Amino acid sequence: MNNNKVVAEPSVLTRELNAPRQLVFDAWTQVAHLQNWQFPQKGVTCEYVSADIRPGGSSLHKMIAPSGREMWLLTKYEQINPPESLVFRQYMSNRAGDKLPNPQMPDWPKELQVIIKLEEVGSKTRLQLIWQPIDPTREEAEAFKAALSQHGNGWNNGLEQLSGYLEALQAGTRSRH
Repeated sequence: MNNNKVVAEPSVLTRELNAPRQLVFDAWTQVAHLQNWQFPQKGVTCEYVSADIRPGGSSLHKMIAPSGREMWLLTKYEQINPPESLVFRQYMSNRAGDKLPNPQMPDWPKELQVIIKLEEVGSKTRLQLIWQPIDPTREEAEAFKAALSQHGNGWNNGLEQLSGYLEALQAGTRSRH
């Protein structure tokens, strides 16, 4: 038994979304939705190169900053429980889907798990996002902890994009009926 295992405390974000749980779940599991909101800030675009969103499947997408800089992410799906939850791991990658270290933060964890939990609250959905390094080195755990106050920047901005996208999508649906 190894008592020296390094553990990093998870980053937990909670958001109440003005949308039904099934739609929120679909927004996390369908490329047609994901590419419209899964980026850290306005002005960044998201393009899926491949997507096999099922347990054991994976997806590869790139985010393109206004400057033209690309960031590739490989996602490997572990669990998908419609419409309650999904669990996946994310990795920095290249266009071939090879896992790479973060070029701007060499000590950033190489493997991160994301757990999404969705709970119905009337006509709304409470989303809980749990983000945690998997088997980090001591340096990776320290880098993750040091950046804890900044974790919300990427994911909170992404969840803000999701919220706006869901509201626009529902407004468009309502206006067509």
